[in-house]
Amino acid sequence: MNAYEVLKDHHVVLKGLGRKVSEAPVNSQERHELFDEMLLELDIHFRIEDDLYYPALAAASELIAIAHAEHRQVVDQLGVLLRTPQSSPAYEDEWNSFKTVLEAHADEEERDMIPAPAPVQITDAELEELGNQMAARIAQL
Repeated sequence: MNAYEVLKDHHVVLKGLGRKVSEAPVNSQERHELFDEMLLELDIHFRIEDDLYYPALAAASELIAIAHAEHRQVVDQLGVLLRTPQSSPAYEDEWNSFKTVLEAHADEEERDMIPAPAPVQITDAELEELGNQMAARIAQL
């Protein structure tokens, strides 16, 4: 499996969990469990990007810097969401803001970094190896 497929597939997982959380009743056990699962997958996703994918695209340093800034934005919005009780009238707005930031990051990453931009020289074989490493890391984590 190549690295692009691994990232796109994991974006689908994250977006799917976002939809499921949105559909679950606020403050329900189901929503809490889905949200916990989403946090775990988000942590895994950031790790495979930061530890494997971004270093492989180091020649695109400007895009990598933007992606890291977007990660911080997602984490910052997550912090706001986690400090907002689900019983609060503001909770749904904070949830929607978090989901929007997360999905925008995934969409921008797919647009700007899949396939790798011109300064990056990566062969199909290297993409396969990187994808295998990423998939193995997902399974490990």
